[in-house]
Amino acid sequence: MAHKKGVGSSKNGRESESKRLGVKIFGGQFAKAGNILVRQRGTQHFPGDNVGMGKDHTLFALIEGTVVFRKKRNNRSYVSVAPEVDVAVAEAPAKAAPKKEAAPVVEEVKEEAPKAEAKATAEGDDLTKLTGVGPKLAEVLAEGGFTTYAEIAAASVEAIQKVLEAAGSRYASKDPQPWIEEAKGLA
Repeated sequence: MAHKKGVGSSKNGRESESKRLGVKIFGGQFAKAGNILVRQRGTQHFPGDNVGMGKDHTLFALIEGTVVFRKKRNNRSYVSVAPEVDVAVAEAPAKAAPKKEAAPVVEEVKEEAPKAEAKATAEGDDLTKLTGVGPKLAEVLAEGGFTTYAEIAAASVEAIQKVLEAAGSRYASKDPQPWIEEAKGLA
């Protein structure tokens, strides 16, 4: 007889190995080409840009870059890999240094008035309400001159992208297009 209780039942059915499923590289982390991003049964996460799917629904990176998780149509989770931008990041610190030197001179002359205006606009337009914009990213946008929804809605993708690239590699991979569309609705 080929049933489980044939010899002894104390260990039968309890020594199966775990399948070790789940997310292996999280959003914002760096992934090399070929790295496994998600192991799953079925499709809890779908492949986005620069991501492939194996026959067991494993998602893997096709290029080097930063992993991005996004919710798209039908509330589905899509995993993408945004390529790294090394050249723009290397130039950005050189441009940021002169601005920091010039800023203290401006702050001494007009220190109190601009801060009061910034608080007034920040109270009306909380940029963190935009999808994917947190407190730090809201600060970066404010330093770049985008403090209201109307300014973001009127700006081009390239203009916002330049501000993000100047802030560093952490922000350079962000896509400002959804923020512009949301800002048009909120303005």
